[in-house]
Order: sequence, then structure tokens, then C-alpha cells
Amino acid sequence: MKLFLYRVVMFLLKPLVRPVLAIRRMKGLETTDAKRKRERFGYASVKRPEGKVVWFNATSVGESNSIVPVIDELLKKFPDVFVVVTTTTLTAANNMAKKLSGKNAVHQFLPVDRRAYVDRFFNYWKPSLGFFVDSDFWPNLILSAKAHNVPLVLLNGRVSDRSFASWKNNLPMAKVLMSAFDFGFGKSEEDKKKLEVMGLNDVVCVGNLKYGVPPLSHNADELKKLKAEIGKRHILVVSSTHPGEEEICLTAFLTIKKRFPDVLMVIAPRHPARGAEIQELVDGNKLVSARRSVSEKITPNTDVYIADTMGELGLFYSLADVSFVGGSLVKWGGHNPMEPARLHNVVLSGPYVHNFTETYDLLKAEKSVVIVKDANDFASKVKSFFEHEEVAEEYKSRAFYVSEREANVLQRTMDKLKPVLDKVLK
Repeated sequence: MKLFLYRVVMFLLKPLVRPVLAIRRMKGLETTDAKRKRERFGYASVKRPEGKVVWFNATSVGESNSIVPVIDELLKKFPDVFVVVTTTTLTAANNMAKKLSGKNAVHQFLPVDRRAYVDRFFNYWKPSLGFFVDSDFWPNLILSAKAHNVPLVLLNGRVSDRSFASWKNNLPMAKVLMSAFDFGFGKSEEDKKKLEVMGLNDVVCVGNLKYGVPPLSHNADELKKLKAEIGKRHILVVSSTHPGEEEICLTAFLTIKKRFPDVLMVIAPRHPARGAEIQELVDGNKLVSARRSVSEKITPNTDVYIADTMGELGLFYSLADVSFVGGSLVKWGGHNPMEPARLHNVVLSGPYVHNFTETYDLLKAEKSVVIVKDANDFASKVKSFFEHEEVAEEYKSRAFYVSEREANVLQRTMDKLKPVLDKVLK
């Protein structure tokens, strides 16, 4: 009944779709490209090639990054296959445009979850196989895929405790949706058990696919250039920050600066469009700022470098002495700490990491991550690592060990996928 009501409500909400998308565009969350705006209504912006199409649906940057190695492996084995990746966020779209460049693949925006729009998408692309990533369970999308006889696989399936509580109260609906999947991977053993309760019968856990992503890359010339600008200063990177978090980091930075006047803090916000907003915060604290998106250089007087660009976290982690992973001092749920760990960083985080509980548990077990509770704790921990380089090196080594140990999840995933791929694509 609830599934039926959902479909009725989404049908009736048609008059609101365009206004809502327009508001999102004003906020920088949707594309302004006239041709690509139509993708949200199920219209393709590129021609479908002949042959088989494999479709991947991910939500945002982290999820879409995790599937790039899977896509690469798939295209090595089936070079004639064409891959379509759908995402909902603009940042993920821009990121995927770079990651898919030169491959037999294309990015499209995910249609809004109305039956007419998703049917239009499937009627055009006619995928031979579909992958859902993480927890992006759009009911009309899933049911339409099933109606179009698209075999579905859940990759890196994740169900938060809050979502699971909701799904348990709607088990008939959950079981209808999960029955559409032919096979699934739980991100963790706990996620596997939750998915089984929800009705996904054929599900395994081989590890978190996000660990299988290669270390974040960087432009060697840009790294050399930034090192020349920075010199021998202490460097603190705060990455993937959210509103309300930069203020805490800046308060900590002012304390750190009293002990280490040469320190440079790099702020890489989760959403680069917030660069100007963050610069106002920095300037309000009477600190000297520079923004990367407008090509402002780092000078000896620069206190805070605002890295408001896409796809360059690998560059800044390669510079860092200590990195703080954001979304964790506010109740967002954290981001992936394995990314700085794989680039030999000391990894700091706030306490709110419920989106990455398993990841943090792995790092905590090896004493390779430091949790800070507020600005004072943040400042104290960073100063300690700057003062005791040998302790910092121990943390870096332990974090790197954990990240490398978990990185072979890609091969385990491809081994499990082999029967499915061979059956559908050969």
C-alpha cells in the first residue's frame, strides 16, 4: 500500500518538479546546461551506441568514485560494452566527466523518480545490466528497471541504522524493492544482515568497495608549484567540510597559529561552490586567504588556502602533514578517511562518523586515527603532531598499512561478479 501511495504521490507532484529543479539550480546544485537539464526528465543528451549498455547509478562523488575501478575492469574484459553512469549531484557529474573521459562511457543525470521519466530513460538506453551503488533505493527507478527486464546488482550496499529502522516499519515495501535485485554486495557484514532482513536473498560481503579505489591522483607539476609557493611551512588540510564546520576549524587554527606561526591551513570544502562563503569566514577572523578557483597564489603571508576546486584532494593530501576529514564535527556522518591514509597522512576526524562506522573501526583497531571532539581538542592534537614528528610518522605508517590491506576488495568483487558478467555480456 505504501509503495502504491508513493507512486501516486510522485505522479501528482509533476507540477512541482520544474520549480524545485529551478531552485536547486539557483543554489548551484543542478546543471544550467539547457541540453543536459532534460536528462532529469529521462531524455538522453548523447546518442546511444549500438551494442550492449551497462548502467551504473551512484548518488554523489564518493559513491561514483568507488565504481570507476569496477568500470575499468569491466571495459577491459568487455571492450565493446558501453557504460552509462547516472548521478544526482552536480559535483559528482563534474567529477565523472573527468573520470570517464577517454573511456567507452558517459555520464547522465539521474531522472527524477517519476514513472514517466524513468521509463523514458530505460526505453532509450535499454541496459543489459544495471548496478545500484550504496543506498540509492529510488522505488520507481527500481521497479521500472525490473519492468524493463534489466538484471540488477547492488554494489557496496549500505543501510544506515536510521534507514534500517524506517525500512523495518515498511518491510512489505522493502521486500518488493529488494526482490528486483538479482545479486548484491553488502558494504559490511552488518549491512549484509540488514539487506537480508529487507528481502535481498542473494547477498555477500567482500569488503567496502571504496577501499579498492586507487590512491587519489594529482598533477605532478601542480604539486611542485605549490611546494615552491609554500616552502617549509607546517601544513594542515581540512577536507570535505560542511557548513558550521569551517568555523570550528578556524577557531582551532587560530590556537595552532600561536604555537606555530608559519602554519598553513588548506580548506577543501565538500561543495566547492561555497568557496566565496568560506573566504568571508576566513577574512572575518582577520586571516589572510587565497582561493584556488580564482587562481590566487599562496604567499608567505597566506594563512588559509581555500581549495574550492573539484578532483584535487589528492594534490592537497600529498602536501599535508596532518589531515582532518570533515562532515564529522557536525552531524553529517563523516567522509572517507582511507583517502588521506593511503597518501601517508596523519588522519584526524570529529566524532560524527556514522556513515563510515566500519571504516573508522578498522582504523581505530590499529590506533591509526585520532578523534577530536571540539576546537580545543583539535588544536591540541595538531600541535602535538607538529611537535612530535616521530609520533606523527607512526600514525601515518599505521593508517597506510590499514588502507593498503583493505585495497584488494576490488579483485574480490570482480571475482564474485564474473558469473553475472559472463552470463549477461558474453
